[in-house]
Amino acid sequence: MQKENIKAILFDLDGTLFKSERYHLAAWNEALNKFNISIDPSLYPIYVGKSAEWIEEDIKKRFDADFKKGELIKEKNKIFVNLFGYTEWDTEGLMPFARKSVQFFYDNSFLLSICTSGSREETVMKLRNSDMEKYFNTIFTADDVKLCKPAPDIYLAAINHFQLEGYQCLAIEDTQSGVIAAKDAGAFCFAIPNEHSKKQDFSAADKVLESLNDLIQFFNSK
Repeated sequence: MQKENIKAILFDLDGTLFKSERYHLAAWNEALNKFNISIDPSLYPIYVGKSAEWIEEDIKKRFDADFKKGELIKEKNKIFVNLFGYTEWDTEGLMPFARKSVQFFYDNSFLLSICTSGSREETVMKLRNSDMEKYFNTIFTADDVKLCKPAPDIYLAAINHFQLEGYQCLAIEDTQSGVIAAKDAGAFCFAIPNEHSKKQDFSAADKVLESLNDLIQFFNSK
């Protein structure tokens, strides 16, 4: 990858910019309470990076649960919005160096997009409440495409929106399915695994970093 060719940075949201995965788990479990089902934390890594629809379907099959399609997602999303109502975003809601990295690319005139399998409502809530929305030229969510990650649709939407080629775009991801989605869209992809995704396979990533600060250092290096 020639970093001089990169015009756009495409950020995943949960686990990449926002420290929200444990709240997603808590919301799923609270929504599942009435069915006497609980997702053990040791199982949750298989859901990280997957769409809500995929997770709901897997839960239904795995636990032989009796709920209608979309019922669990609707309840889970409502609970999550209440759980993730932070007031101190920089110390609790954002991943380390999240604001610093986004500000860096914004100040250096890169095009910026959010590319997430989350809903638009949830995504906008996080960005507005954390005062991060102002940095992004556009947002693409599960509501904007037919197929979520690991399908490339979300990243293709961003690349096409910017009227760029894949080699001009760098995706930042924390999951295997996200990396696959970005690479299949023709973009470069750097992975930054977190505590929930660190055991996933990141061999397809162009580079695996320790933190978003390493991303800044990469672009600052000669």
